[in-house]
Amino acid sequence: MSEHSCPVSGSVGGRCPVGQAGSTRGNSQMGPRGCTFSGYGQSGDIHAAFDIPRGVDAAEWLRMRERKSINQLLYNDIPSVQEIDMAKTQAEVDAFNAHEQDLLAVALGAPARQVMLRAEEIGPKTGWIDGYLSAEHGFCPVDYEEAAGALSRTPGRIWADLLERMPGCSARGRVQESVAALPLVEGTKEVISDQALWAALVALGMLCHIYRFEYKNDGSNGVTSARTKKKKNPNVPMGDDFGEELVGIPLCIALPYYQVSRRMGRTLPHLTFPDQSSYNIKIRDTTSTYPYVARFDNIDLRWSVFGEKAEIAFLKGCADTSASFQHGPDAIAACQEHVMNRNVEGLLREMIRLKEILERMPNAFHSINVNPNSGENYVPVHQWVRWAKFSAPLSRRCPASSGLQFPPYLVMDAFLGRKKYTSFLGAEGVHLRAWLPSNLRAFIAAIEYHYRIPEFVQQSGDPRLAGVLDGIIEAYTGERGFMGTHRYKVFGILEIAAKTGRTETNGLSGATDASRPWEETHKQFSDAMKERLEPYRGNLQVEPHQMRGTFEECRYVTRVLNRSHVDSDTTRSIALVTLDIQDTGITFQPGDRLAVMPLNSWEECAKVAAALGLETRIDSPIEVTGTWSRFEGHLASVRRMTTLKKLTVTDVLRRGHLSPITKELALKVHSVLAASSNTVLQVLATDEWPVRGSLGDLLQDALMDTPAHIWDKAFRLDNLSWLADLVPVEIPRTYSIASYTDELLPSTVDLAISRAEYKLCSTFSKQEDITRAGVASGFFNPSPPSSDDMVSDDEILVGVSRPMAFQLPLDSMAPCAFFAGGSGIAPFRSFWQYRLTTSGLSGGRNYLYLGVQSREKFCFEEELREYVNADFMEVNVAFSRDSRGLAYDPHSRDLVEKHIPPRYIDTLIVEQGATISELVMSKKQGGLGGYLYVCGSVAVFDSVMNGIRKAIYTHCTATMENVDLIVNKAFAERRFMLDVFMTPKPLPCNLPTIPLSQLAQHTGHRPGSRMWIGVHGSVYDVTDFCPMHPGGTNIIKSNAGVDCSKSFDNLAHTNNPEVTSLLTKYFVGHLTPKPDYQGGEEQISALYDLWAGYLRTTTETLVAHQIEMYEIQGASINLSSSFDRNGSNNIWLRESLPNTIAIRTFYGYQSRLLQGGFTALFGTKLQELVLKLSFSLANAGGAGANIQLPDVLGAVARANTSADAVNCMNEVALVGQFIVGTAGDLRFQERGVFAYAAKSVELDIELLEDLRQEIGTGMDAFDSIASSYSSDKMQDPDFEANRLTALSTFLLQILERVSRRLGIFYAQLSQFSVYNPELERNPARTRWALVRRCIRDGSLFVMAHKAAADVLTAGQQSSYYMSRANPNQNVNFDNVMSQVRATLGSVQSDMQISVPQQPITLNAVHQARGRSSGDASAVATRENAGALRAMNSFVEKNNKAIRRLSKMPPMPMNFEELQKSALGMAHGLHTPPAENEAIMVMGLGVKGQDMTMAGRARLPTPPSSRGSSRSPSRVHQPSSGMSSSAEMLLSKLNQSRTRGNSLRSRSSSINASQHQHASQNASGHAPYYPVIGGLPTPPMNAGGIGGQPKNNVQAAMSSMMGQLNTRRPRSDMPSNASLGLPVGRVRSASRSSASSAMSGHGREHGHMSMHSTNSLRAFKLRNLVENERFAPPA
Repeated sequence: MSEHSCPVSGSVGGRCPVGQAGSTRGNSQMGPRGCTFSGYGQSGDIHAAFDIPRGVDAAEWLRMRERKSINQLLYNDIPSVQEIDMAKTQAEVDAFNAHEQDLLAVALGAPARQVMLRAEEIGPKTGWIDGYLSAEHGFCPVDYEEAAGALSRTPGRIWADLLERMPGCSARGRVQESVAALPLVEGTKEVISDQALWAALVALGMLCHIYRFEYKNDGSNGVTSARTKKKKNPNVPMGDDFGEELVGIPLCIALPYYQVSRRMGRTLPHLTFPDQSSYNIKIRDTTSTYPYVARFDNIDLRWSVFGEKAEIAFLKGCADTSASFQHGPDAIAACQEHVMNRNVEGLLREMIRLKEILERMPNAFHSINVNPNSGENYVPVHQWVRWAKFSAPLSRRCPASSGLQFPPYLVMDAFLGRKKYTSFLGAEGVHLRAWLPSNLRAFIAAIEYHYRIPEFVQQSGDPRLAGVLDGIIEAYTGERGFMGTHRYKVFGILEIAAKTGRTETNGLSGATDASRPWEETHKQFSDAMKERLEPYRGNLQVEPHQMRGTFEECRYVTRVLNRSHVDSDTTRSIALVTLDIQDTGITFQPGDRLAVMPLNSWEECAKVAAALGLETRIDSPIEVTGTWSRFEGHLASVRRMTTLKKLTVTDVLRRGHLSPITKELALKVHSVLAASSNTVLQVLATDEWPVRGSLGDLLQDALMDTPAHIWDKAFRLDNLSWLADLVPVEIPRTYSIASYTDELLPSTVDLAISRAEYKLCSTFSKQEDITRAGVASGFFNPSPPSSDDMVSDDEILVGVSRPMAFQLPLDSMAPCAFFAGGSGIAPFRSFWQYRLTTSGLSGGRNYLYLGVQSREKFCFEEELREYVNADFMEVNVAFSRDSRGLAYDPHSRDLVEKHIPPRYIDTLIVEQGATISELVMSKKQGGLGGYLYVCGSVAVFDSVMNGIRKAIYTHCTATMENVDLIVNKAFAERRFMLDVFMTPKPLPCNLPTIPLSQLAQHTGHRPGSRMWIGVHGSVYDVTDFCPMHPGGTNIIKSNAGVDCSKSFDNLAHTNNPEVTSLLTKYFVGHLTPKPDYQGGEEQISALYDLWAGYLRTTTETLVAHQIEMYEIQGASINLSSSFDRNGSNNIWLRESLPNTIAIRTFYGYQSRLLQGGFTALFGTKLQELVLKLSFSLANAGGAGANIQLPDVLGAVARANTSADAVNCMNEVALVGQFIVGTAGDLRFQERGVFAYAAKSVELDIELLEDLRQEIGTGMDAFDSIASSYSSDKMQDPDFEANRLTALSTFLLQILERVSRRLGIFYAQLSQFSVYNPELERNPARTRWALVRRCIRDGSLFVMAHKAAADVLTAGQQSSYYMSRANPNQNVNFDNVMSQVRATLGSVQSDMQISVPQQPITLNAVHQARGRSSGDASAVATRENAGALRAMNSFVEKNNKAIRRLSKMPPMPMNFEELQKSALGMAHGLHTPPAENEAIMVMGLGVKGQDMTMAGRARLPTPPSSRGSSRSPSRVHQPSSGMSSSAEMLLSKLNQSRTRGNSLRSRSSSINASQHQHASQNASGHAPYYPVIGGLPTPPMNAGGIGGQPKNNVQAAMSSMMGQLNTRRPRSDMPSNASLGLPVGRVRSASRSSASSAMSGHGREHGHMSMHSTNSLRAFKLRNLVENERFAPPA
């Protein structure tokens, strides 16, 4: 190819711009300067490389070849099915695709613009089979209707027709028969034109996937029974001959899918993520192109398979995310062209353009919302799980649907020169890259291999290019950029999804020995982000989320240019600070924030230096490690230094955290001074943290009361490394940018900074009134007049961050209201400047509501008056301490002087309520749908929200409930945005602590109950904040009632000042810490951790199930959810017909509980607890004692194999049969199924609530035991052993009750059935349908059935163990060990039951996701596997003690002998106890050597919090067989819990009855089936349901030294050196009674735990216990 045909050289007169004219390939395989057009890019002879006949002009031949597509040239001979089947590894399968170098050569080589030009020429002619690529549309289709329209004009329209009615087929359970009925239409070119290929590929792929999904999920994938039959495939030809992907799929869609896939260059048929989203949408308005066409609000999903909100909203959101990169390819190609031409200014312009595109892309993620009030953006995650299973790959070898298939990821990886792909997602990216469309692969290769932009930027040495490139890196792969936002969105969705239905990754976990799938995914994202950052940040030692809110985010160096007044306040409480950002490459948009690293004042540095004797060593270098070492490297990086410069004492003092005094800082000083300073002790005795003072204050005072030898030893001057350990790195402060400019690269940036002031604490103030300024605000806005006002040369590190939810709307005509307090006006100044610059006076209306103290503090008054006069903005001001008011006059368009009494902003909002109410209300509610922004402190936020609620109540609604609906709707639609200041608020530390059991009670799943979360030792009531949470309500709900500190850290909330500020508003108290068990009590400490993990598992199981509970339980068949009538629709009906998707939802829900939930609660986790508690008791009794233990494990086994359990399983299995196959019977029993589902859910939640309450009772026992240490230890030399005995006894009694509650659950649930003719519209047909079903399955002919003798088939006699005459048998320690060893032996015999192996490829992950085995969830299995490992380790560790206590034959034994021995000792394990043993009471008894006692005395068992299920006589049995100390401790435990439980039971009954009464009044008619706390239901079968220059440093330090306490030289110290008073060793133990903490705290804060117990339930439970059998009510 000649240079004249080059698109670049051709544009400059036939001369190559980067090489010598006339250069040829005669002596080089590469062109000038590495030019790699196809003529230069191939090695060897060009004729041989391209098979060009000799004598033919190569350039002309190549131009002729361009008229064919890449696929036609490279994929005309795809390997056969047999050849592909011979491939053994994934790499071999990937190799069947064309090599990237071949693709690049066929696409005419680099630059990327050449690939794009060729695609634009060939694409329209070939139906874009190489993939979409154009300058205007990027990788998006040029015409979204072209392929679908072409398909409609071919015989293949039958596929599109079926997809249009697929949601109805899915709802009716008729997918398989509908697909099988299709005629065979082949996918050859004669039948399906090239222009229709994309639509055909999408349609056929979706049909194959929904067919496979229905086959796998046909109602036999969960709970099954002996009568459950797997539905057979329709009797039609199948596509088994076309590879494993199409096995079992009807030939009518398998054959055309195989043919179309090969025409599209896909070696294996597969459905990609873009297929389902980007290529499956319709554009509403093709003329609406800003900022890109395929926005969420401008598209509709063309075809869906379920028709559910989750599927539609999620796929639209994914299409939006991909489309947001629409103009990215053109910008990248332009960048590469400018690199070729060495055009720095042009490159700078295009890089800024690319940066703006990337910064806008995270907004697309927000179109996917898990908030039920977010309208069409709402993605119900439990529904999304169904789509996730549908999209599972057709085989293990074909590529899976993955977000990595979207262009932005791999394109930007190539642009930034990613070097490593060794992480899980990195390796998958390389794998998936081989399967991308040819044009996309060629474009990626062109920018990755040639004319690399990062290399040119580095060689240029231009700081502007370097700064913009750094911005691109942050915008794409930074923590606040595209990848970071994506990771957090995925984290939130996967957490809920893993807890609500992904069978293989169900998150019903929480134990410390099991990882959770969403956290694993989060870690994989982190690894991939670190690989992308490595070329620019080096090998990162921390996770990306740990860099948020730290110095890592400040990557630019700037200086203060000016500080000016913004009002007439002489004290300049608010200053406009201008920073110099010339040539830094910083760009910003309205709403952006500037993170700045403040410097400590010279005064504070002098205090510390004087006290530590560092005044002559301020320039000394320090050896640093840890965080300071990272900061040292960070400084070198941002200064663009090639060598590392050591940090000095000045650097540490000016850039370290000196104020305020945190608890950690005070403890460090306390430790290094060996507890010798009274001053430090006084600080540690504070009742709130942090302490209002500085490290300099603390050291100055401590210097005077600490012995000199201790001080010298603590702060040695020969090695200063301790200074970096003492002083931590300061964290940056974030300020909203208060300016906007349309310059390409702004030279300055403005910040409006309010000086934060506080009173010095009394410990340091010495009774004086001393006011201090905050570190950052005092540095940027010192009190005038000040020497700091002068222009300084201080080096300040800054960084730009873009908040996720504080940006102007894309629609310039949308009205905006700004609510600000004080300096909160700062971001709004950039807002109105931007709107005026871009839209002028013709844009949408702007409203400003400002609250300030006085007229003198009215900021930007002159500027605002100009806007008001121009009718650009309406301004309303409230002065809280001034009556000289200003009122907006709409007629004169001015602010008029007016006497107005002092008022706050909430009063102003109520006054302007009519306008504000219209702005808040959604357009769907008849309002304006305006965008509202609040900026200020937490107090301002509270005042604004109170005012808005009052305004809406006054002008729009009659009840406060409707007010909340309107406000929550605005938040859900992301029209209400917050920017809350970080206002450090000391938190009290003298409140009663909150135990884990009380935290677990506040899950908020009952209407009217509260929702608490635990974060880093504190408890917060987030009930009111939940609707405002940007990530949606369910994300918070999924963490309710537990300590979610780990998730909090993973989401980078810990370092987020906005989150920290909001949390102080919802603070309830501190979490009770783990008791400080004394030495020798390791067993109690280990039991504490194990029991706390069990409580967490129980709470998370309850929370996970309540997310779906309200959707399953509607207010009625015709109404939506009673819990959230606005967000969740009734799923039971579609088009007034019963919806099998709802049946599928309930079936999966109930199967997860009965299989996964019960496995987590009653599986090996429980067995581990029983083992360790039983061993503790047996060991305490000694080898000769005959210890009698509750048969906990036997009770669970009997419950699971009882007739009631079998009946329950059969009934749930019957529900599964309604999904497909026998779906025709659903029409006869639809109401019975609906009612059964509602009652099942109610019983499920009651069971989980009861278990939570019981396990919480056991949790409190640990605190009670710990509190008895100091009072009882001196009286009992064996106190530790007796405490363990009493605690183990008490906890085993709890577990006994837990195991029996399982039997109660099965007994209750077995009374109900889906067969309820009385509820149906046509009872006669319902009865006849039952007869026909019984005839089909043979159950009608009883004589044809063999009597079921196997307990696992027929079950035991119903609930025998619950009668008074037949209590649970007690067992000995050998019986417990036999069960444990049997479990361990069975697992060791089958190693595949152990921990599930993590899938090693993304394909395998998606395969696992789509597989529904019907077993317990993978996470529950991991939990139990962890428990198995713990049990095995425990048995091995205590093997000698167990053999000493056991009467079993010595080990080793084989498995068969072990089973025989176990059966011999546990003869009554699976059989009902004899009637003559009825006099035995449940509990624990200890037999000694003396057997003269006539009866076996039993220890008292804990009282029930629900209603006792034991004989009353058992509670009053005297205890014996253990020491008096142990008996006394056990008695205390029982008495304390009796009082606590009785109080809770009474309050619960009152709350429940009140709620039930309210529900009855709220509804005028009875629903068809029950709701939680709702009306009674119709009867069913059972009757109911660099630092400062040296001269400046020395001047500043020397001017202050004379006034400070200065460390004396060592020679001046007296010999005895006893300057301080002797301080005795102080020992404090924080142990408080759980009951007092709960009761005292509950009264103070007014929070009451909402339990499920009510009088009706208690009455029913008592009846169940008292009766001999569970008889159905009359």
